[in-house]
Amino acid sequence: MKTQISLLLTALLAITAGWTSVRAAVATSAAAPRRPNIIFFLSDDHAYQTIGAYGSKFMPTPNLDRIAQEGMRFDRAFCTESICGPSRAAIMTGKYGHVSGAMGWLPYDHKHRTFAEYLRAAGYQTALVGKYHQGSDPVGFDYYDILPGQGVYHNPTFISAKGRRTIPGFVSDIIADLSLSWLEHRDPNRPFVISIHDKAAHISWQPAKRHESLFDGKDLPEPASIGDDHANRAEAVKPAWLQVDQLLRWQGKEWGEAPAGLTPEQRRSWLYQKMMKSYLGCVAGIDDNVGRVLDWLDRNHLAEDTIVIYASDQGFFLGEHGWFDKRWMMEESLRMPLLVRYPRLIQPGSVETAMTLNIDFAPTLLDIAGVPVPADMQGRSLRPVLAGQVPADWRHSIYYRYYATEFALPPHYGVRTERYKLIHYQGPIIADDGTPTGDATRIARQIDEWELLDLQADPKETTNFYHDPKYQTVAADLHRELDRLRQDLGDAPAAGPAGLMNQQGRLGPMHTGPETAPPVHPPGK
Repeated sequence: MKTQISLLLTALLAITAGWTSVRAAVATSAAAPRRPNIIFFLSDDHAYQTIGAYGSKFMPTPNLDRIAQEGMRFDRAFCTESICGPSRAAIMTGKYGHVSGAMGWLPYDHKHRTFAEYLRAAGYQTALVGKYHQGSDPVGFDYYDILPGQGVYHNPTFISAKGRRTIPGFVSDIIADLSLSWLEHRDPNRPFVISIHDKAAHISWQPAKRHESLFDGKDLPEPASIGDDHANRAEAVKPAWLQVDQLLRWQGKEWGEAPAGLTPEQRRSWLYQKMMKSYLGCVAGIDDNVGRVLDWLDRNHLAEDTIVIYASDQGFFLGEHGWFDKRWMMEESLRMPLLVRYPRLIQPGSVETAMTLNIDFAPTLLDIAGVPVPADMQGRSLRPVLAGQVPADWRHSIYYRYYATEFALPPHYGVRTERYKLIHYQGPIIADDGTPTGDATRIARQIDEWELLDLQADPKETTNFYHDPKYQTVAADLHRELDRLRQDLGDAPAAGPAGLMNQQGRLGPMHTGPETAPPVHPPGK
C-alpha cells in the first residue's frame, strides 16, 4: 500500500513539475516578443504619383494599394540623395553618403555594416534578389541573385555566388520567381528577411509583353507644368536638359523618330505619351509581382507575422517642370513612396505625415526585430510612428545633398522644413547643353546660388523667393536650420573655393545616369 501511495505521489509531483515547466515556457514565450519576418520590396525610380493609394490618375495598382489599405501610407518620406546607388546605400546602412562614402556614384565603404548583416548575426535568414547597384558582391546575405549594374528588362543576366547565368523572361517576373523559390526552401523555424529589388521602373522602360498594349488608344493626361520655362526659378536650374523634349537621346532606339511635321508642343506630347505608356507598363509588372508575394504569404499563413515594406529608391519626374528623371531637391524627385504593413503593430488604413528619411529604414527593421540599433546609424526607428505614436521630438526638417555633375545639373544641398526649402546650388556645371551637337562651352560654369521655395504659397515649386524682401526673416531662419543640420550630421562646409566642396565633380562625369549617357557628337558631325 505504501508503495502504491509513493508511486502516486511521485506521479503527481511529476505532473505538477511538468505543468510548472509548461507555464514557465508559456510565460517566457509571452515575455519575448515574436521576431517578425521581413519582406522589403524596393523598386527603381517609381514615382509615388503613379500609385493608386497616392491618388494616381493613370492606372490602378491593386496590390500596392492593398499594402496601404492593410497598413500605413507615408506621405512625406524622402531620400537623402535622389540617385540610385547612394539612396540604396543609405537604406542599407542607415547613414548619409558623406558618412558611408556613397556620394554620387562612389560606392559605400563596407566597414559600415548593413541591416542585413546585423539581422543575420541575430539569427535571421537573409536574401537579396534583383538590383543591388553597389559595385561589388552583396555582404550580409545567405543568398543573393543580383543584376549586373542596371540589368536589362528581357532575358536578363543574374549573378549569384555560383556565377553568372542568363534567364529567359521578363525581369520583374524572374525576380519574383527567384524570391518565391528561396522563400519556399528557407528554414521554416527561423525568421527571414528578403530584399526584393526590382529593376523597374528605370529607363529604358520595356514592359512585359502582356502590358505593351495596356494604354493603346488612350491619351494620358499631361502635368500642367510640362511647359515650365523656369522663368522665376534660380538661374542654376535653367541649363538642365533631362527634359521630355530630349528623351530620344536615350530612347531613340526603342521608339524611333517622332512623326514629321509636328510643332514643338506636339512633339513633346508625342514623347510624353511614349514615356508614360512604357513607364506605366513597367509599373504594372511591379504591381503584378508584389501581388504574387502577398498571395504567397496568405497561402502560408505568414501575413500576420511579416513586415511588408514597399518603397522606391527615390521619386521621379514624369513631365513635371518639363523633366524626366530625378536628382533635384524638388518634391517629385525627393519624395519616395513608402507603404508598410505589419498587422501586429499598424492600424489598417493609416496615413502618416511625419517626415521620414530612407536612413530610417535600417534602424526600424532592427528595432522591430529586437536587435539593438547601433549608435552610429543616423536614422531613427519608425516603430513608434508605425504604432501611431509620433515622438514629441520627431524631426521637423530634413537635409539633402546631391553630388554629381552631369546633364547640366548643378551639385546642390539644402534643408526642407514643413513649409519651406532652402537650396544651395554650388559647384560645376560641366555637361553639354543637350543639343544634338553637345556644346559644353555654352553652359560650362561654376555655380553659387541660393533658392527658397514656399510649398504653401507655391506648391508646384515654380518661384524662387530667396531675394523677395518678404522672405528675408524666413531665409535667415532656414540658413540657421541648415547650418544646424550640417553640423549635427557631420557634413559641415569645407574650406576653399566653392567648386572644391563638390567631391564628385573632381571625379568626372558619371557613366550610368539614365541607363547610359547618350553620345556627344562634335559640331558638324
